[in-house]
Amino acid sequence: MGARTYLHRWAETAGAQLLVVDPGRDEAGLTDGMAGRGVHVTWVSSTVDGLVEFGRLDPHTVVVSPDAPGLPAADFVTAIRRHGSPYVVAALEHDNAADVGVLMLAGASAVVARPYSTDHLWELLSHSPRSLREHAHVVVGPIELDAASYRVLIDGERIADLPLKEFELLRALLLRAPGVVTDDELREALWGSDGLRPSGNTIAMHVTRLRHRLGGTADVRRIRGRGYSLTVEPSTGQ
Repeated sequence: MGARTYLHRWAETAGAQLLVVDPGRDEAGLTDGMAGRGVHVTWVSSTVDGLVEFGRLDPHTVVVSPDAPGLPAADFVTAIRRHGSPYVVAALEHDNAADVGVLMLAGASAVVARPYSTDHLWELLSHSPRSLREHAHVVVGPIELDAASYRVLIDGERIADLPLKEFELLRALLLRAPGVVTDDELREALWGSDGLRPSGNTIAMHVTRLRHRLGGTADVRRIRGRGYSLTVEPSTGQ
């Protein structure tokens, strides 16, 4: 599979969840753009489907259009706010400003213009009470991983781009560090829930390559019967 497919699977497995309730189409490529930032977008066309997906996903953020059919959008916002604490964003077009005001009264916290801009929405959500940046930008000791720009820095210096599997592996380990990521969690993060499930030897091969690329910066340990953990070496001053 290509890098685009891997990014979507990676975001769905380990990233933040963004639910968009909008009868329109994702013509601006919001789904692709947010996947590159570690955010998985679930797009539904009605508030009824939105309630189903809200219960399934427990999303970080919900974007809702006043034009969405089904349950009135204001009632939908009231319902999800009653059963959780998502960051609710009202979608605005020039002809529905009054309806957006109703959504704000129902519990929406911000407004985003349609058609959606990935950069605009990302900036908005990054300054929300529950920032999304932690899903794309991870720092552990001297290691800094930025999914939005697909880069890894060690002590502020960018290293050669990692192959995608090793990039995904490093991100999974950093997000849990110094805790253990199980073999099953790594299989899910690197290969998804469908298709061929690789053996432990395949995972070990990628871990060996990642260790080599990190040099002495971090220790990636095998915890027998459990999985792997990443810790920063004492020589880095951590």
